[in-house]
Amino acid sequence: MKLQTGKKISILRSDNRGEYKSDSFLQLYRDEGIERHFTVKDTPQQNGMAEKLNCALLEKIRYLLSNSGLKKTFRAEALTYVSHLINRLPSSAIGGKTSMGIWSGKAALDYDTLKVFGCPSYYHVNDGKLEPRVRKVVFLEFKRGVIRYKLSRPASQNMRKRSRDEGRRHMYARKITTHIR
Repeated sequence: MKLQTGKKISILRSDNRGEYKSDSFLQLYRDEGIERHFTVKDTPQQNGMAEKLNCALLEKIRYLLSNSGLKKTFRAEALTYVSHLINRLPSSAIGGKTSMGIWSGKAALDYDTLKVFGCPSYYHVNDGKLEPRVRKVVFLEFKRGVIRYKLSRPASQNMRKRSRDEGRRHMYARKITTHIR
């Protein structure tokens, strides 16, 4: 984190379940000078802000999956999409600024790349002279760090990668056309 922002974590709070209590994690915290706070196991009341955020994220994920008609297996893509939006949209809790702007010091100016989760989209192909030039897919998410989109074929709802190797699970495209009714 320090490499990304130049800021150092001073205190880290997590529950007392044990995921972050291994010897290697504890040694890392000591080496980096990070103070650890543990809450009582199975008491979400002690993690008020984090629990509220988790509930809000789950609510948004349920909405996206329901509205798009996609299966629950796409929950990870829905979460990625929700976090992408939350980080780039202004919030009244932080004075109309964006989380991304506060974290990185750079304003979120990529609003023109926003697409509707689960909307019909088309990617361009060249499979021969008489073959269709586009394939219909469903938009899933943005790929971090590059201008790419993660897509799914709506008929099977199986993610595929556009390549000669049809055995791959993910499909990405640099440019898509969305169609929203």
